[in-house]
Amino acid sequence: MRRGQYLRSGTWWRLRRRRLLQVWAVGFAASVVVTTLSAGGYLESTQARGLDLLLRLRGASLRSDVVIVAIDDRDFEALGQRQPISRDYLARIVRGLRRAGAVVVGLDIAFGVAEPGPGDAELVRAITGFSDGALSRVVLTPLPTGLGGPLGAPALREATLVGRPDVPEDGDGVIRAAAYSLRTPAGVEPAFSLAVVARVAGVSQERLRGVLLDPGARLALPAWRPHGGRGEAPAVDVAPGTTWRINFAGPAGTFLTIPSRVIAALADGGEISDANPFRDRVVLVGATFADSRDTYQTAHGRLPGVEVHANLVHMLLARSFITPSGWLLSLLVQGAVVMVGGLLLIVFRSTMASIAVILVALALSVVMSYALFHGGGYWVDFMLPVLATRAVRFGSDRFEGRHLRATLGRYLSPEIAREVLADTIALHGDRRTVSILFSDLRGFTALAETMPPEAVAARLNEYFEAMTQAIFRCRGMINDFVGDAIMAVFGAPVADPAHAQHAVGAAVAMDAALAALNGRWVAAGLPTLRMGIGIHSGEVFAGNVGSDARMKYSIVGDAVNLASRVEGLNKALDTTILITEATRALLGDRAEVRDYGTVAVAGRSGQVQVHELVGLREGDAIDPTVRRSGGPPCAAS
Repeated sequence: MRRGQYLRSGTWWRLRRRRLLQVWAVGFAASVVVTTLSAGGYLESTQARGLDLLLRLRGASLRSDVVIVAIDDRDFEALGQRQPISRDYLARIVRGLRRAGAVVVGLDIAFGVAEPGPGDAELVRAITGFSDGALSRVVLTPLPTGLGGPLGAPALREATLVGRPDVPEDGDGVIRAAAYSLRTPAGVEPAFSLAVVARVAGVSQERLRGVLLDPGARLALPAWRPHGGRGEAPAVDVAPGTTWRINFAGPAGTFLTIPSRVIAALADGGEISDANPFRDRVVLVGATFADSRDTYQTAHGRLPGVEVHANLVHMLLARSFITPSGWLLSLLVQGAVVMVGGLLLIVFRSTMASIAVILVALALSVVMSYALFHGGGYWVDFMLPVLATRAVRFGSDRFEGRHLRATLGRYLSPEIAREVLADTIALHGDRRTVSILFSDLRGFTALAETMPPEAVAARLNEYFEAMTQAIFRCRGMINDFVGDAIMAVFGAPVADPAHAQHAVGAAVAMDAALAALNGRWVAAGLPTLRMGIGIHSGEVFAGNVGSDARMKYSIVGDAVNLASRVEGLNKALDTTILITEATRALLGDRAEVRDYGTVAVAGRSGQVQVHELVGLREGDAIDPTVRRSGGPPCAAS
């Protein structure tokens, strides 16, 4: 890199360092706010949808630790489409699974009423007969207190673990999280999925209920390895009130699902294949037929209730919990995005670049979140860095707007400045037809030689203030002050079809304002001032002109030079306001002028036709009749 390039880099950094630090400050402050809101649960809805996306991106993976036995539409039709499901049929399923070597069977079936006939007794015998001692290997959902018959007998309640199948829905009707224990009027009860896994561990009903009475309840449960076998694992937090994001294994059908008729046939002596999918597996039995209406909306679409429980059981057995990243890691990730995003927004200041930065931040956040989630179950919410990047963009816009307002306020009226801020493309360079006004005080240099510098500055400030207000009222822009001269433009940066009328109106207003100032100065014993104004309309380049060190919105072109030369003719012609033929043509019959013919202009080979502005005619679109001695026009513009 050459020395000049180093100097340009240093200049660039000096010019933008303060703004970059301001943008970073806003971004970091916003990151703290976003993290605080996230920790407080106020961004729950946004985060939940973000996690839904990660689960869908991951897709499905084969899970062999849990098998589902589904009572599907074909089974339901064979049973005569009657509900509740025949208890005799359920008994056959339990006996078939016992014969197939299932470790534990969870019956996700509601037992609301006793069934006439021997069916209830058959089911109780099948349940109590499938045991390794006093405790059955079949887990049930709660049995109603007033249930009669064999299903309501105390012996069955003492011989089985029971778990509640309730899984709450979010506000949008989607199931995303669940607890492994629930508070009920009867006390703290285990969830159905916890009861199933507790039975795998050989935990009794009394011990399970005793553990759940502890506010910080933790339970040692077996962990099943991906390639088979069991291992030791840390105890699981099963305290009431602790909810876990459900790490769904995939869409419907991810778990091995076998029709119940196949299992019922095993109870009748059917042959068990060598590839027995039930041996040493947890099996959940549930209804999937349409009339059961036991389906729920999840990140993977609608799932049968039994498959939701299969996901919860698998999550416990495989310890595949979703682990939130925590506020510190989240804040660090956002901080990194803020620094990179802020720097890019300062370097590439266009709107498209800003959008690109946000899209890149989103893409990187999704990729990073997916990698951590897929690799280790760590959930870094990818929406938080995007919100932080948006905050950086907000900070950039805010400070850019403040800078623009401060800059434009020196050259434009508040009304025009607001239009420019609403359409910043107006500041980009382009060719346009405008009207340029130059004004200059007559004899002010000689007068200044007789006055103290402070008095000169005070008088100039009073004069410039009055002239600026006159120009602003007519939608003009102050392009420059040079000594006691003023350069103003009409029709840029905001396009103005009536730029010639507004330029002439401003000239009349400036003349009237100077007359008012002279009246005050005479009363104060000060000498009066005269000025000359020249106006020309033509094509110019309007836009930012300068270097990296100093950039300014300017008007460049031959039309600018001609307007300046026309102003200089006032002294020779003893006039106050001169306009060119180009400006007069745009005015039509709105202006009353005195033609001075073509005159030679310094620095130009040809001659220019000029006119003295006498006044504005009645019926003018921008103001009532205004002679040069009248009030200021453009007040309503």
